[in-house]
Amino acid sequence: MTADPGPPSCSAPAGFLLAPIHRFDAGTPLGVCVLIRSEPEPVSGPFVLLREVPGSRVYLGALCDAGARILEWVEVWVQTLDLRELAFSGYEERVSNYVFDQRWQSECAAFGENLPECVIVTGMEAANPGPILIKRPSGQSDRAFARTETTGWRICKDDALLGSFGLEPYSTSPFRYLYEPDAPGTRTFLATAADIPANSHVQGLDRLSALPDVCAVFNPHAGLVRVTRFSPLELEDYLQVLEGQAWSGSSPEVARLFPGSQYAALQGWSASPKGLPFLLHGAASPSGRLDEIFFLKLWVLGEMFREVRTHVKAQQTPLLNLSPASFRVHLPDVGDSFPGLWAAKCTLVKPSQAYPLKIKTTEQKYFIRLGKIEPSPFLPEGLGAHSFGIGSVRIRGVTNDADGVILDGTLVAEDYLGLDPYDLLWFKLPLAEERLEFYSHVYKSKTGPKEAGFRTVPAKLPEAVVASLKRAAGTVFPRSPYEIWPLLSSPCDIFSLGVLAVRTLLVGCKGNLPVILDEVLSLARRLGEDPAEEHKLLPKLKAMLEGNQSLLDFVSPHGLTESGDSPPQARAKIRLELWLETMVLLLRLFPGTGSHSFCKNFGDVSPLALERVFDRPIQELETLALRLRSVITPTLSANKEIASVLIDQLSRFDY
Repeated sequence: MTADPGPPSCSAPAGFLLAPIHRFDAGTPLGVCVLIRSEPEPVSGPFVLLREVPGSRVYLGALCDAGARILEWVEVWVQTLDLRELAFSGYEERVSNYVFDQRWQSECAAFGENLPECVIVTGMEAANPGPILIKRPSGQSDRAFARTETTGWRICKDDALLGSFGLEPYSTSPFRYLYEPDAPGTRTFLATAADIPANSHVQGLDRLSALPDVCAVFNPHAGLVRVTRFSPLELEDYLQVLEGQAWSGSSPEVARLFPGSQYAALQGWSASPKGLPFLLHGAASPSGRLDEIFFLKLWVLGEMFREVRTHVKAQQTPLLNLSPASFRVHLPDVGDSFPGLWAAKCTLVKPSQAYPLKIKTTEQKYFIRLGKIEPSPFLPEGLGAHSFGIGSVRIRGVTNDADGVILDGTLVAEDYLGLDPYDLLWFKLPLAEERLEFYSHVYKSKTGPKEAGFRTVPAKLPEAVVASLKRAAGTVFPRSPYEIWPLLSSPCDIFSLGVLAVRTLLVGCKGNLPVILDEVLSLARRLGEDPAEEHKLLPKLKAMLEGNQSLLDFVSPHGLTESGDSPPQARAKIRLELWLETMVLLLRLFPGTGSHSFCKNFGDVSPLALERVFDRPIQELETLALRLRSVITPTLSANKEIASVLIDQLSRFDY
């Protein structure tokens, strides 16, 4: 069902103007605009930046008619070029414009397929628009549209033309130049970044901003653009509303854009939960309300899992960046006769940061994460971390394979090696005048923590080099540089979803997530110490809780809301058996904590179907949610059955 934000503001709010991002004149009935401030702020600038993700900046915009009436608020995604470097020094492929564009178009296709009701197709998803010059106001104070001018500057994708001027090619480099294809006279190029190779034919982008009356330039890099419908409700906002917090909107600017809508009603209701029925059970029914919050949180968790699975299946890449900011919640307008929060739809809005390492002749898929990795409790500890150094490589054997030569040997490092069977080893051998690079699978050595056995991926080498390697078998190559990278794949996303489940069910908006997560991981390892069949995990958890009051209180549902209930009070109000089953499911979400985990380790994934790791958790979440819903909202047939039993029993009494 399409998320309907309700009637938006009919015009831009005070202090803002609408700037069309394409040609828009009297003959154009509808236009896509970006919202700009009448007076740019020193820090935030002229545009309303909703968020920034690697490869894109997302601005607030609007779909307008020719009368400057806002029909719908939208997100305007603009392609950026901030992912040009790979941190993997042993990886030879350079990220190029071709790769950037392929990723962008793949993401657009995924949005269109998975969220067709949220996508507005403009043609700028595949054809680069030129920069838009935004002019200073001309003195018309009542003007709703900003003065804009489309330029003739376009990205130059002609490698031959670029090469004739001594510039880097478009297709195989990460560098981009703008040019005016129809301009007469001497050809001039504009560099889209300060560090792009330049010569006498190249000028800077400041040439655009220096033009008369220009106060800002939108999309100065002429990146690709996509437009999607906007929801102001972030996942964290939604969870806090369920927990009893007032919602003021993600920012004061955004909060006032939806007068008269479902979002405006939610703001008022969350501050004083009366009137419009956003929930089925009111405050007068504390037990029913806690079960209802439990159900809604279970359901939104299931939607997170389904959204991630859909993306991973379509792209066959993990996300490697999941957090509450990865999701938004849409609220359709369902009127006063249906609980509004029951119609909420969670959607994934943050694209993947995974980048595949294309290593030939290996079945396993390896990914690295693009962009800077900031510490986050939602990411596995080893995400982006790798060991590197100088070590000695002992070659034990050299064999020929149909796909190339294979080396078996041992790496002796100067430091301790923490290894997983699915780690990837890169090392370089100094062989005469050659510097040979190899990729290998590793395994722990029995001789000590500073040694690792390896078997290389088959490599195509000249016969003379292969002969030299065979003669070197049994010898040691000292001071060989190496790097060991973990296998990053969809089990990393399972871990992140597990942390989101901890935040949703146990922490609440005022809890300390890192502390509680640490306790959850310890409990998960305790539950997995001794192998147990799945149907015995719940009895095992109950046995661990018996006589351990502090542990029982820790896994109690008092964090579902901010009601102030103690753990015993919360346990008395909820379907405790279903709650404990949910706790078992939560403890199984963390890879490597025991045999009970859905993923035995971060390498426990089929390389041909990365999405399958989500199937079991989704199935169990749906089962739990449906069982809980049947308790909260009995079916009509169940009500008739209960009524018939009551009538039968009452008929036995003689009044």
